[in-house]
Parts: sequence; C-alpha cells; structure tokens
Amino acid sequence: MDQLIGYWASQAVYVAAKLGLADHLEDSPLTAAELAVLTGSDEPSLARLLRFLIELDVLTVDADGRYHATESGVLLRTEEHGSMRDLALLYGEEFYSGWGRLLHTVRTGENGFESLHGAAMYPYFGQTPELTAKFDRAMAAGSAFFEPVPGLIDAARAHTVVDIAGGNGALLATVLRAHPQARGVLFDTEHVIRAAEEELSRTDVGARIDYSHGNYYEKVPTGGDVYLLSRVLHGRDDAKCLEVLARIRESIQDKGQLLIIERVIPEDGTKSLAAWFDVHMLTIAGGTERSTSQYRTLLEQAGFDLAAVHSLPLDTELLVAEPRER
Repeated sequence: MDQLIGYWASQAVYVAAKLGLADHLEDSPLTAAELAVLTGSDEPSLARLLRFLIELDVLTVDADGRYHATESGVLLRTEEHGSMRDLALLYGEEFYSGWGRLLHTVRTGENGFESLHGAAMYPYFGQTPELTAKFDRAMAAGSAFFEPVPGLIDAARAHTVVDIAGGNGALLATVLRAHPQARGVLFDTEHVIRAAEEELSRTDVGARIDYSHGNYYEKVPTGGDVYLLSRVLHGRDDAKCLEVLARIRESIQDKGQLLIIERVIPEDGTKSLAAWFDVHMLTIAGGTERSTSQYRTLLEQAGFDLAAVHSLPLDTELLVAEPRER
C-alpha cells in the first residue's frame, strides 16, 4: 500500500507548494479559514488537505486550530534558503504528467514526456525564460550533494574552473567559495547565462566568474584546469555523451581534472536511488543512469582515465577523470 499510494503524498506536497501555504504561515500560525481566504480555496476541502499534510509531517496544528509549518514544511517557502518549492512544483506538474506515460514508454521505448508535451525535456524547459528559471531553481534545490565537492578537488590544480551546462551557477559558486585562488567560467545556453549572470553578480563570488554560452556538442571554453559536468551525461545516449566529452578533452589542460556528478547504478545489486532515477530518465528525459564500468568505458573512448570515485549524499557519486597523454 505504501508503494501504491506514494503519489498521493507527492501530490499533496505539490498542492501545498502551489498554494504557498508555507509562505502564508511564515509570520504567524493561521486557521484553515484564514488560509482558505489567502489561497482562494474551498475551506472544507483545504481543511482535509491540511489534516493530510500533518500526517506527512509538513504541518502541525496547535490547540487553537492554527497551523504551523514543520522543518520540512518550511522548505516549501519561496525565499527560504535551500527552498525546495520549485522542485515540488516541477515534480508535481511536468514530471508527474510525464510519469503517467510510463506504460507507453515501456511498451514503445518512446520518451513519455516528449509524447505528452510535444518536445523533449530540455528543449521544453528552454522554451521560455519562466520555464528555464523554474527548471534551474528546481535543479539547484535538489543539489544537497554539492557541499562535499570542493573538498574533493585538487586545490593545486584549481586555477580556472569551468562548469559545463552549469545552470544558475550554484555548483560553481560553491567551489569558488572553497577555493579563493580560483576563477570560474560558467557555460550554458545564452538565455540561461543571461539569467545566471544577473543573479551571480550580486553574490560574493560574482567578480570571479566569466560567462560563456554556446552548444557543448560543438565547443566548450578552453584552458580550464578543472571542468565540472553535473547531471548532464545521464540525460544523453552514449553517442551524445561522447560528443560532450570529446569537446572537453579538446579544451582541458593536460594536467586538468574532469569532475562528473551522477547517480551511479551499483554493480553489486545494492539498492540505490539510481534505479529510481534510471526509470525517471527513461520516461522524462530519454536518458539513462549508468554503472561505474559504463562511465569508465565512455571516458576511455573520449581520452580520459577514471582516476577515482567518491560517494556524495543522496546516492550520488563524484567521478574524477584525468586526460590521457596524447
């Protein structure tokens, strides 16, 4: 039953995020009637949702019938540090509808998201600045594994750090704060870079970041010592992965490092979120999660050696690759 009704919980959390319940509760606890007015909701129906959200540890209620956000619920606030509101919206809207096409995907091998929305995931979210911003914020919110990454970078090599398809620059900013001697280059599509530059220019590391845009199948910024590739390869087939890796191999310094962040499928049968996300990528993005051996093969074909693998939170791995001598 837990497995069958899992989507009930995810949709309840999505609706809580969509209605902005945690934002309305930020300054003071409120009753169901007050929340109904603020959210434009039917009070009896909202009260039943609120009761369910208590079961999910998103809210609590006091003796006066006023609701409070829990530690988990606070993460649904729009401006909260580490907010997961956009992630909840993404999973509750576009991803939820795409998963409804799982049977179609399994039967046909076709991308369920694309069959539903008429465009593959990445082009779809690039259609408007609003969708792009939503997707980038959601990806940043799901990046709890960023924190250990700077400590796994060879500081002696980190002079120029290039983040390929770096989105809003959250990972690059995390690395630069830990390596004050380094400069960064953020590379993505033009409209993503424009938005990221506006946001990052107001941060403590903004003056140390250069910006570049383009198609990473064709070119990437040259001369970097450390290249970051976070959750990019799992969205592409082997041929496209090799194109991206080849562009990086052409551009990286001979003594540089390529750091790849992905969920890696365990080869010993250990349970992992990678198995969940593998089906997610199949249905939503037309991609695939891979094992360490599969990544090693791709890297070797592109002129890299897999030097190390480090475990990160949320069943994520950091694969450290070094360019082979030409």
